[in-house]
Parts: sequence; structure tokens; C-alpha cells
Amino acid sequence: MNPGNIPQKSAARRGGRHWVVTAIGMPILTLSGWYAYRLGVRLEQCLAEHGPDSADRIDGVAGPCHPIMMSSGALSLAYLAAFAVTLIVGLVLGVIDGRRRRRFAYGRWVCVVVVGLTGPWALLAYALAYGLGRLLPAYRPTARRPQDAAGQQGWIEAIHLYQQLAAGEPPPVVYSPDFIGSGVVYLDAPFTYSRYYGTTVTYEQSSTFAYGRPAFVVGAVVGDLIGNSVARSRAASFAQPQWRDFAYARVILTPTTTWCCLGGLWLAFDHDVVMGYSVDGMNALLTFPDVEPLRLGGPSVWCHAVMFAYARFGPDQWQMAPFLHPVREAVESLNPRNSPEGR
Repeated sequence: MNPGNIPQKSAARRGGRHWVVTAIGMPILTLSGWYAYRLGVRLEQCLAEHGPDSADRIDGVAGPCHPIMMSSGALSLAYLAAFAVTLIVGLVLGVIDGRRRRRFAYGRWVCVVVVGLTGPWALLAYALAYGLGRLLPAYRPTARRPQDAAGQQGWIEAIHLYQQLAAGEPPPVVYSPDFIGSGVVYLDAPFTYSRYYGTTVTYEQSSTFAYGRPAFVVGAVVGDLIGNSVARSRAASFAQPQWRDFAYARVILTPTTTWCCLGGLWLAFDHDVVMGYSVDGMNALLTFPDVEPLRLGGPSVWCHAVMFAYARFGPDQWQMAPFLHPVREAVESLNPRNSPEGR
């Protein structure tokens, strides 16, 4: 059963927030560099007027050019350090984004323009490193096995449950006196709950009327562009299909239905209408023809997968469910005589 192209993990919000921070910081850094340059010019004028000794401190008394020299030196040193940091960060992030096959600058083109105008060295370093990263082998994260620390006990219980059912024993029955449904209960455990869907989001654009010096007007326009870009990006990322309605739920599995109790409200998901079922780590994904996909997470997810397969496909076919392959493989490694290779 294939759930389709719905992501198994939480759909992350649009990345590249650091580009927004950089687009805000780069103009400040450029202004700092310009001010350091102006202080250097003032220092040269002061030294020409008062002489070289005017920048020294003689007998505890600072010369007239000494404060300018100290301010110019400190600001120049800070500017050079920030210049080196942005250059190195651009190289590192460029290689990382290129290897991970991300969009150039996460598609934040307004931020790219601002950085290109105020810090071209950083943008050039990022672009060169990004091209190098695209030439390198793509980064592929190592898939996690279900036997992680949090789900170890649940994984072991799922293996024992699989062995019990495979041996022909009846499924265990759980006593749930406050359950609103009828019939036997196979599983009663806490899970995390979320649904996958998109929505409509509106946002307001800001427009500032600025009057004054050109630098002030340009700064106001750039501020509006960055603010509107951030608002548009946030609205677009929140509107796109993603996992929502995160909550903790009590999950009960019966022979025909998976029930989720959310704050006293019971939601029923019939097994016979499930189009796809898959397990990724400690998350189970269920897709349906007419409602939003359901994701359940927790240590008991593999027990839910085993019992869902047994309830949906019956005692003769449940072991062939493709999503049970990790459990089936683990059981066969424990009982090699029952595996195809050992027969």
C-alpha cells in the first residue's frame, strides 16, 4: 500500500531565514565600513593639522587625534572581522546548499539583490561554492532504523506480537472500559496526531512614505521590500500543504477501525477505506480517498502496524503487507529456519 507523494516527515517551513538576516545585516555592515573609511579620512586630516604625535597618549594625556584613531581602529578591525566571517559563511553555506540540491538562496531573490548590492563578496563566495557543491555527490542522509532509543521497547513488543500472530495465536485483547465503541480492542496507547492539508492565508503589505536624504529614502524602500518579502514568504509557507493540527491522542484499534480521542472527541478511521499505509521510523501514515491523511507517531507505532495489517487483511494474508517488511525481516533473522533461505 503506497501513500503516494505525501512527505513522511513534517513539512518544514520555507528555509533560508538566514538570508533575511543577512539582507538586513549587510547594509549595516556596509554603512559601518563607510563610516570606518570616513574616520580614516578624519584621522589623516587631524594628523596633518596637529602632527603625528597628536594621536599618542603622552604623560597620561591623550592627543586631539587619539580618540579618532582608537575609534577608527576598532571599527576597522570589526569590519574586517565581519567581512571575513561573511566570506567564510558564504563559502560553507554554498557548498552545503549545493550538495543538498536546494534552490539557490532558497529562492529568496529580494534578499539576493540586497546582499549583492551591499555585500557582493559574500554573494560571489556563496555562488561559487554553490556551483562547486552541485558538482559534488548529492548529500543523502542515513536512514534511521526503527530500533532507536525512544522506540526500542515498542519495536520489541511489535516483534513479539508478530511472532505470536504468525504462530496462529489469537490477537491480544485490551480491556478499555471507557471506550465508546463496541467489540474487542486490540490496541490502546498514546500517540502523536497530525493531519496533512493546505489552507488559505492572507497578509498585508507595508508601504512607508519616506522624505529626506537619499540614503534614508533608499533604506526605507529596502526595509519595505524585505518586510513584504518576509510576510509573503511566511504566508506562502503556511498556506502550502503540510502537517497540521498537532496534538496528543489516545488511539484505540479495533478489528474494523482506528479510533483517535482528542480532548474527549472521538474520531473514527475505518480500515476498509484506507488507501495507503506506511511506517517511517516512529510515524505511521494513513491516506484516505476523501479526507486528509493521518499521521500517528509514538513507540507503539509498529504494534499498530502489525495489528492494522492483521485486522485489514485477515489471518491468512496479513504477513504479506509491504509495510511490515522491517518487522518480518527482523523475525526471520531471529528464526532462520522459518525464513525462505532456511527452508
